[in-house]
Amino acid sequence: MLILKLNTMKKTFRVLLMLMMFSQVTFSQDGFESAFENENNVSANLGVTTIGDQIFIGMRVQPEFSFGKFGLGLDVPLLFNASNGEMRTEEFNNGVGVLRMVRYLSYGKKKQDPVYVKLGDMTGEQLGYGAMLGNYSNSVSFERRKVGISADVTFKEIIGLEAIYSDLNFNGSQKLFAVRPYYRPFGKSNLPIIQTIEFGASFASDKDDYEQSSIGGTISSTKFTRDGNSAFGFDVGAILLKNILLKLTWDMQYTRLNKNEALANDIQNNPGNYATYSNTNYGAGSGFATGLEAQFRFVANIFHVNARIERQWYGDNYIPQFFNFAYEINKDTRLMELIGAEKSQGIYGKLGSEILSLVKIEGELLLPDNLEDSNRGAIVGVNLQTKEIGKFRARGKYLKAQLNDLGDAFKLDQRSLANLLITYRLNRFMETGVDYQWTFAEKEDGSFRALHQVRPYIGVSIKF
Repeated sequence: MLILKLNTMKKTFRVLLMLMMFSQVTFSQDGFESAFENENNVSANLGVTTIGDQIFIGMRVQPEFSFGKFGLGLDVPLLFNASNGEMRTEEFNNGVGVLRMVRYLSYGKKKQDPVYVKLGDMTGEQLGYGAMLGNYSNSVSFERRKVGISADVTFKEIIGLEAIYSDLNFNGSQKLFAVRPYYRPFGKSNLPIIQTIEFGASFASDKDDYEQSSIGGTISSTKFTRDGNSAFGFDVGAILLKNILLKLTWDMQYTRLNKNEALANDIQNNPGNYATYSNTNYGAGSGFATGLEAQFRFVANIFHVNARIERQWYGDNYIPQFFNFAYEINKDTRLMELIGAEKSQGIYGKLGSEILSLVKIEGELLLPDNLEDSNRGAIVGVNLQTKEIGKFRARGKYLKAQLNDLGDAFKLDQRSLANLLITYRLNRFMETGVDYQWTFAEKEDGSFRALHQVRPYIGVSIKF
């Protein structure tokens, strides 16, 4: 009997040892690379589009190239007014001008390579685990498309630095700047879990003083940021398990949104402007969150799943993912959402899958508890991308913030950003399709309004 128990213990020990060795050997491998990365193609689509009440004829030349760790994407608009033949130049006015034709220029992959740098469109960027800055975009409008920069550099597997700057337009004052130094004290060890423990400290600051001259005078949506708007946070995380099939990460985050003195003074000096608020108590706000994220890959990349679940605790005057795409639509409005925001709780969930390297779909939801009784809004996001199936291909993205009723989740309005492209390949070099955009454009008075564009087109599409 004793011998039997000893043999059983030996077998169990061997199995455990093999599992530990298996985990350690495969720990440095990353089997989660998307089949939708590193594509090379050139497209130039000729079509007709309506912007506001004007009709334009022309094309957008959009090549994408990948050379090793380098990536390049361009977006060159050549649109001509159908009534007078003039070229539309609004996309190049203000700020960085023609540099907006660079949709992105990148080196490396974030959180995979020791050096990652990206210039251009910051859509989808997040800082750290995303509680402070997540679901971010600096390109919510054609007229004010910004060229930003994002970087993540790790030194000797121990010390690292993430940084995001929203707008390389150096006229005026500092735009949104976010930085997160992080430290992996055991990064050089070979101990699973222990070697991945990471401590981070985040800071964000914005002193945007953007103003738009117009027929009606000068207007601004940055009244509260020009004297400074800031936040800071701390986080800790670790990879609990990583092998060729599964990667499981845990994290914990604390964020504090500092009191915006300009907003506080405006509430005090102009109480009539805030009469619609049931509670005008306003000050610094903070929040706490902890979550798990899992990536699963079936054998031979047949099926990928990425899932995240996060429990959040909100203090007064706090909104999770405060610096998101809605922040860049109207910074003053975003700050005013903090007024009267009361202590509560919520969840954040994200689920994505990639099937047979042909279809990639992702969905996410940030949902406060008791949404109907809460003065906080939910956030919904959907992302779809396919390779050519038959001769059809689709690519789309949808985001909506400040939701108080999930029944309105897919109704397009001032809180939405959307893009859907459906194409049909005619032959090896030609395709036709429809490009739909719900974005923001400038009105005559200098303010921005939501608008939709439906652009049927035919054009060149070449893959390499």
